Amino acid sequence: MRPVVPRRTIRVSQIRLPSSTMAKSTVSSVHTNMTYAPILQSQAIKAGGQVYLSGQIPADVEGNLIKRSTRKRTIIKNTEAILNEAGSELDRVVKVVINVKDLSIMPDFASVYDPKFPHRPARSMVEVTRLPAGVDIQVDFTAVV
Repeated sequence: MRPVVPRRTIRVSQIRLPSSTMAKSTVSSVHTNMTYAPILQSQAIKAGGQVYLSGQIPADVEGNLIKRSTRKRTIIKNTEAILNEAGSELDRVVKVVINVKDLSIMPDFASVYDPKFPHRPARSMVEVTRLPAGVDIQVDFTAVV
């Protein structure tokens, strides 16, 4: 019988690659007229084969906040428009961070979110005290292109 040799664990922080092996990536801003445009930031940034969306709030094309029950659908619709402009789709979303003022809205949000994301991307929900423009939900999406 061969002796069992313990495997050595290597942390990612211990791996050093020369900068010449790192792929140079173009960073570009994504903009569509199909949804509102935040004043001080991009709708999304494309880099390294991924697209990073700015926090999505329930706002229509003109930037008016939506307070009624369709606000979660509006977030998904706006997200889809930005992803399409970036050359991606909802089924290519890999990470979602949901910021809410009250965690009790999760079942309501899930009723809209779950059918649109059957592939179940990584997701976290965080309860916060305040969000931009007084909204009760803001969602960050990351997708592959």
